[in-house]
Amino acid sequence: MKFKFILSVLLISLFFVNDIMADHRSYIWTYEYQTTDSGEAEIEQYTTFSTPEIDSFRTMGETELNFEIEVGMNKHFDFGIYQVFNQFAGKPLEYSGFKLRGRYRFFEKNEFFLDPLLYVEYIGNQTFSQHEFEAKLILAKDIGKFNMSFNPYFELANEENRWEFVPKYAIGFSYHPSELFSAGFELKGDDHGNYIGPTISHGNKDRWIALGTLFNVGKVDEGSPSFLVRMIIGIGI
Repeated sequence: MKFKFILSVLLISLFFVNDIMADHRSYIWTYEYQTTDSGEAEIEQYTTFSTPEIDSFRTMGETELNFEIEVGMNKHFDFGIYQVFNQFAGKPLEYSGFKLRGRYRFFEKNEFFLDPLLYVEYIGNQTFSQHEFEAKLILAKDIGKFNMSFNPYFELANEENRWEFVPKYAIGFSYHPSELFSAGFELKGDDHGNYIGPTISHGNKDRWIALGTLFNVGKVDEGSPSFLVRMIIGIGI
């Protein structure tokens, strides 16, 4: 309960912060209809905490750190490289692999009822013994100060010469009362579990910060988290 109280205070305090110099990425778990501008670059840092039980971070928690640099290759396409580190409770921080991802906007905004974008990602480890591919169709819509983004996607993973196909989804709804701030909630899930939680974001094109939490809805498979917290910081370079 103490952890829940601290987390609630943190979320409320961030909600009212007005002077953080931090693109307004509205979501944590859901992708929007946007790519990095041509010739521009950005560094992003992801910090994710997860645990199978909300009050067991000290004994069962996992921390994942992602460091990404993304570059706008042209008007419609950007490319990013991630370096990933993991730490489990009571164990040292370890390098766990890398990600290569591309995003492509097919059209300009508002040409269709939903704005479409294609996201493709490859995930590998340092020994090249595990391979994962992820493909997302990003569909988004702005209505006044509101945004809705829907990401149906799948993961194709290979480990020990076995391939596994996992369908997934992520959905985000957000409200933008100003150019710097947004608040909303997200849902995501797959065959292993489903989640819902709040997300807030603050910043401008060059510096921004976003924070989101997810709580499980119903049962989750053994070994899957029941609670997640993620913070992302982005800095234009």
